[in-house]
Amino acid sequence: MITKKIYWAVLTASLVAVTAFAAEPIANHISVLDFDVSGDATPEQGMDVADNLRLMFSGDKGYELEIYRRMANAVTSARNAGLDLNNDKDVVRLGKALEDDVVVTGKVNHSANVYKVDLVIHDIKAETILASDSAEGADLRLVTEKLIKALSGAEGFGVLFPDTTRVVNVEDEKPTRWAISLIAAPEELAIYDILSPRGKAMMLDKFWLRRDPDTNTAVNEYETEFERRVAYAQGHYTTPLKSGIQSDRGKVYVIYGPPDEIEDRSGGSESIRGFSDTTWSSEPYYAWKYYGKKSSTGASTREMLFVFVDEHGDGEYLAFASTEPGYGKRIGGYQEYDANRLGLDEEDTRDPGETNIWIPSGSK
Repeated sequence: MITKKIYWAVLTASLVAVTAFAAEPIANHISVLDFDVSGDATPEQGMDVADNLRLMFSGDKGYELEIYRRMANAVTSARNAGLDLNNDKDVVRLGKALEDDVVVTGKVNHSANVYKVDLVIHDIKAETILASDSAEGADLRLVTEKLIKALSGAEGFGVLFPDTTRVVNVEDEKPTRWAISLIAAPEELAIYDILSPRGKAMMLDKFWLRRDPDTNTAVNEYETEFERRVAYAQGHYTTPLKSGIQSDRGKVYVIYGPPDEIEDRSGGSESIRGFSDTTWSSEPYYAWKYYGKKSSTGASTREMLFVFVDEHGDGEYLAFASTEPGYGKRIGGYQEYDANRLGLDEEDTRDPGETNIWIPSGSK
């Protein structure tokens, strides 16, 4: 058993050497392979232990974790090529293929009602073993916590182990990520990427629990409404170019819900003054208005406006202007929008170029 002080000193030695002459620290790139199993242990338990170690390393700024799917594909290719990942030299070959600095391998054994977890930490560049450790006990969750505490000193790590029957299939991973990326924090997406499909399912349990407005009810109202919005966006805003939740209208719908009013100018009968050398006097557009009120969950919302324009005549309505950052040109509110939503008058017809300035709110 190695001590925490010795472990981190050894494990970070290569990082110090690499960054000694660098202006900014460079993170060690690390892969944690799913643990092998023996005895009565199951492959799922091997994934669970590995997922918790991935979380441990992801919490340290000195490490950049390999995305699970890329790592898993590389492991499959390595085994198909005849590599034995219980062999240190073959682990080094895999690590070099992944361009890793560190690879963690391990085993979970269950026999006579006792779990034993062993791990090995490989330095790929030096082609040596940085450290190894083990822990054992009757409860795999507690064994994993013990191992993590020995490695990192973390108390109350709160390991991921299955509490529900939620499933994330391989084919669902990307669509699920696209959907939650609309509301997730960057660090939550980073964790999602490094976990196995089982780990992703467990992470989502915690993800939605943190957003449940009333944990005393059997239904998570936030998650239910989110799924309804995603289904609506997929059904109504999908085009040959992209899926509904990837479209600008779909993103807004999922994040903010249905607008209170939709101004439908898809026929291009009215104009919006554009910017640069473009006039929007005849482009089809929709304006979505949110009036600001209490939502179904009791949260207060503010007045918002989103203008979507079909710039290329292909049915793809892109965010042109909004009161919210990140959705085209920023406008102050309904008054500024109304000042720029002009009917096609004689001046527009004679010289559309004269209507290409977005008039700031309050201008004469």
